[in-house]
Amino acid sequence: MDSFDWNRLAVAGLFSVCVLAASWGIGSVVIQNQTQIKSVFSNDSDQNESIDLASANPAKGRELATQQCSLCHTFNENGANKIGPNLYGVMGHKIASKPNFNYSDSLKKHQKESWDVQNLNLWLAHPTNFAPDTIMAYPGISVQQDRIDVIAYLKTISPSAPSSASAIEKKDNSDPREKSNPEIKSNLSQGKEEFQQHCAVCHTDTVEGNTRLGPNLYNIVNKPIASQSNYTYSGSLKLKKMNWTESNLDQWIENPQQWAPGNKMNYKGISSADIRKNIILYLHSLSPQDKN
Repeated sequence: MDSFDWNRLAVAGLFSVCVLAASWGIGSVVIQNQTQIKSVFSNDSDQNESIDLASANPAKGRELATQQCSLCHTFNENGANKIGPNLYGVMGHKIASKPNFNYSDSLKKHQKESWDVQNLNLWLAHPTNFAPDTIMAYPGISVQQDRIDVIAYLKTISPSAPSSASAIEKKDNSDPREKSNPEIKSNLSQGKEEFQQHCAVCHTDTVEGNTRLGPNLYNIVNKPIASQSNYTYSGSLKLKKMNWTESNLDQWIENPQQWAPGNKMNYKGISSADIRKNIILYLHSLSPQDKN
């Protein structure tokens, strides 16, 4: 074959590659894969639900923990760290506080919090929601009862866990009106559940709770807007020289970008007035200075 033939072969090969690449590009645009891949382990609908250990089976929890966690964790007293830290005594212990383990930055942001029932439930349901850059490559446990059983088992190997740690615990900052009005009590309970569903991924709601993607919301009602010193607010919120009144909270929760254009909260809002009302009622219960 002379040089002319070789040139023709090279041009033909180059043309074939270009046709193949163009076909792939056109196909990826015209026939898009719109299927969302979700972990078989995680379930966003129940990961933030309140739980109670009254129905727990610690023996089953030990079995589940052995099956799903023992590759990365030990459970015996003074057990060695593996890929993850030893879990003996974890319940009631401060988060990311084992001195001989290197935690991710997002877990270190929770260091003011403890591994109580609520935080263990959130963590086990979906670790990367609780701590986005966690080094734990585990998708979570979708079945709530399985999480309850595992948490109950962790309680049995945690001597310092509060003896009353059988449910998500909070100080009694309840609105006094709920004690005399069953409807308010019901709406407050709904508000707590709706807060967990809509807000808990980005906000904590406990005394001295840490910041997540957004600031801690304990004691927020009637507090000056954008006033927490440990959080960096957007310019549009800093311009709001007012307090978090019920009206302002309602407008903010309904449509954050409309109320404060350009703010950092990447959340479309809640259109239901009843849900907003219940969440605000729950926030009232977390605001002691508002109960006069």
